[in-house]
Amino acid sequence: MADFITLKVANHVFRVEGAAESEMLRSLPGFSVFVVDDNQEPEWCVRFGCQIQKPESYTELYNFNFELDIVTCSWGKADDGTYYFLMDSHEEGQPQVRMRYHFGSNVVEATQGGTPMMLRFAMWMALGMLSCSSKMVLIHSSTIVHQNRAVLFLGESGTGKSTHTRLWLKHIPDAHLLNDDSPVISIQDGKVYAFGSPWSGKTHCYHQLQFPLAAAVRLSQAPYNKIRRLSIIEAFSSIQPSFPPALAQDEKFLDLMVDMLSEVLMQVPVYHLECLPDEAAAWTSHDAIFGPLQ
Repeated sequence: MADFITLKVANHVFRVEGAAESEMLRSLPGFSVFVVDDNQEPEWCVRFGCQIQKPESYTELYNFNFELDIVTCSWGKADDGTYYFLMDSHEEGQPQVRMRYHFGSNVVEATQGGTPMMLRFAMWMALGMLSCSSKMVLIHSSTIVHQNRAVLFLGESGTGKSTHTRLWLKHIPDAHLLNDDSPVISIQDGKVYAFGSPWSGKTHCYHQLQFPLAAAVRLSQAPYNKIRRLSIIEAFSSIQPSFPPALAQDEKFLDLMVDMLSEVLMQVPVYHLECLPDEAAAWTSHDAIFGPLQ
């Protein structure tokens, strides 16, 4: 069993050290698609098996539960500026997971990875911390590809992102799904791209692919279908809540995300779609972004 695994996401290579975690990641849905040759030089490292305790000076910045409230998560930092991500399972006998990151470092240190579910989410947080300074962010979105360009559908859980995506897949010719939960947006060579990632929610859709980002659409339910393009200020307020909420609680990470988002909005139009869950809604957003079919 190898002591590490090398992954590539959004053209960035990183290594995961830890025999048990490496083996677990190979077996988890999604991650095998992003495994690359171990000879590739990694930019970042997630190192499991470290001894980490929550410091006495720890200040919590953000907390939340996930997976039916089985796991409690906390993100914050110590007085020396070191960031910590803490995961505690309420299931008997499950280990705690502790992660530690020094801002600007290329290494996230962690204890053992815990359950497969906890490891998957720990990796999401680790990549978020490591990549933020590289004009790259994981964003809560369902992402479709059409005419070799990507469209982000944004909204809080239950607003219809996946439903609207399914309408595109059913009714819009040549539309296909890139990711249904957490794609990557990255600025590379001055252009904005959407990338597949190992995290795609309940829809197992994992693609080692990239496409220029054509638009982002914030969805809201309505008894009609209506779309309008947002101003830059409106667009900022529309997209920013879909960035990792924990990281946005810290000034350093928030500044990086704001700088990146400002650059994205110089190139990418953002729309607000008020809609019904019907075919006409899909065509309304399609026609605004790509123009009516000839």
